Amino acid sequence: MKLSANLIEEQNFHNAWVKAIRAVLRGTDLVIGGGDERKAVRESCVLISMTGNAIKQIEARELHPQYRFRRIEEYCNEFTREFLEEYRSKPVNERFSYLYFERLAYYEATSRSRFRSNHGNSNSNSNSNSNSSSSFDQIISLKTALADQINQNITSNRTQAITWYVPSDIKQSSPPCLQRIQIRYVPEKSVDVHLTWRSRDLFTAWQSNIVCIIEMLNREVIKPNNCQIVRIIDYSDSLHIYRYDIEDAKKLDFVPAFPGVV
Repeated sequence: MKLSANLIEEQNFHNAWVKAIRAVLRGTDLVIGGGDERKAVRESCVLISMTGNAIKQIEARELHPQYRFRRIEEYCNEFTREFLEEYRSKPVNERFSYLYFERLAYYEATSRSRFRSNHGNSNSNSNSNSNSSSSFDQIISLKTALADQINQNITSNRTQAITWYVPSDIKQSSPPCLQRIQIRYVPEKSVDVHLTWRSRDLFTAWQSNIVCIIEMLNREVIKPNNCQIVRIIDYSDSLHIYRYDIEDAKKLDFVPAFPGVV
């Protein structure tokens, strides 16, 4: 079996997605997951570099006309502090298995690991989540670290945030797909954003993931430092299309860079 890897460079957000789709369609058929969650996919390891107009399209929440997921406003709301405060007040049985913004803004590796090891014990969860002193706001840390890069006029590889809780996530059937966000300052007043994923649904999740994460980073980290994004590197260890989506994925078309121009 030959494993697949691809590099894609694009200045059009829509066509970056279509190029990734076509690359993965030439990829490897595998079964991922485990236990009762075995999933048949076609996958590839893919690095996608987006610059120029692709950044503007992402910031404008532009989605490819054939992109299936359309509840972009609802999803982006999950990356706000208002949503997060309301979410954290809910009973355990009303929460998701994870929330990216919670992992970033309330990083609680020790206490959350104790909760996960208790397999849903509500008392343990209540105690650990209510203890804000045990959490660390990585979003604020990114903002401060970017300001430090600007003040020192350096480009640092250390300004990053992670989602993974090793003791608990290594045993979970649905651990976070997003692993790491890195913010690098590029003089003058520019930012290079790197997103690293262990696993990624390309057909129905890729565009909305990027749009909402970039919107959150602009609001919380980049714009407060009077910077703008000049490149997005999106790297996935396993960028995949579920077997049942393959025929629909084959029907996707490129979008002209300008109306009337192919």
